[in-house]
Amino acid sequence: MSNRILFSTDLGLYSPYLMRQLSKIAVSMQATVDIIHVIEPMGVFAESIINSYVPDNDRRYLREQGLADVLSKIKGQVIQTITEDYMDILKTVDLGEVMVELGHPAQTIINQALKGGSQILVLGSHGQSAFQGGPMGSVVTKVMQLSPIPVLMVPMMNLGDLDRLDN
Repeated sequence: MSNRILFSTDLGLYSPYLMRQLSKIAVSMQATVDIIHVIEPMGVFAESIINSYVPDNDRRYLREQGLADVLSKIKGQVIQTITEDYMDILKTVDLGEVMVELGHPAQTIINQALKGGSQILVLGSHGQSAFQGGPMGSVVTKVMQLSPIPVLMVPMMNLGDLDRLDN
């Protein structure tokens, strides 16, 4: 059985650091790395605006095809970002599938890890809410609480430390 890692990313400010850590982990485990980027569903406010201001036919199209188009474009951008911005870092990694999924982040990450046969989940300690305080972000907290698969959390660094990284 080959080792598999599922890495969840928001492609935020700490991504270069997280990718370096992921690369070290993957090489040491001799693992294939799948990458997932989860997009949260629209909230109640966004839904109410669409229901109020978008005509029925356009709403139907949005729900039936528009969302798939948007997800496809985002997936293309995520793949492009990974291949253009991070391939130097990930050159020693056996890169598997890059996924963009719509859903509640913690549960979507766990479901994909189970579906993909991952042995470990790798996440950063904070996402885009890193500066709102707290020792860990809400997604990593939920994943660590709910996951039947081991979770490796990469701790957050100070922003100044990002420039000093060579490995």
